[in-house]
Amino acid sequence: MTTIEPLTPEGFPLVARWLSSPELNGWLTSEWRGRTIEPSLLAVASRNKRNRLYLVRLDGAPVGLVALADIDLADRCAMIWYALGERGQGGRGIISDAVNALCRQAFAELGLASLHAWIMRPNEGSRRVLQRNGFREAGALRAATTCHGEPVDRVYFDLLPGELAPPRGA
Repeated sequence: MTTIEPLTPEGFPLVARWLSSPELNGWLTSEWRGRTIEPSLLAVASRNKRNRLYLVRLDGAPVGLVALADIDLADRCAMIWYALGERGQGGRGIISDAVNALCRQAFAELGLASLHAWIMRPNEGSRRVLQRNGFREAGALRAATTCHGEPVDRVYFDLLPGELAPPRGA
């Protein structure tokens, strides 16, 4: 079973190791991409009221991260992002399930009216995570980011509460 829980200081070293992996952080925003992430950076990110970071567990074992960034309670929107830290767990729908849980929490507990995300055009796995959860493609910024040293498009997605797909198995 996939669960999410707030990221605590005990999880910072593990998540920092995951986010330091070039195979993973190459798909993230420039603030994370191409660098070694120190646990102290996660501490700073966690203290920022515009962020919420959650450890993803599969049957109790930590496997990834889901997060809200740029939370704007006045406009009731936020950006969602995610990373599967344990690469051997891919293809099982773990991150899709965790994204679904975080979206539900964002809409119900934070009262958000809209979520958005962006992916790099070649990241089809991330596109599937979003689409499985009901996110719709909202447009693209051409050559707006870098993937493996090459300019690529940022493809944006958005989601309203009534569009969220039901959890798998529901």
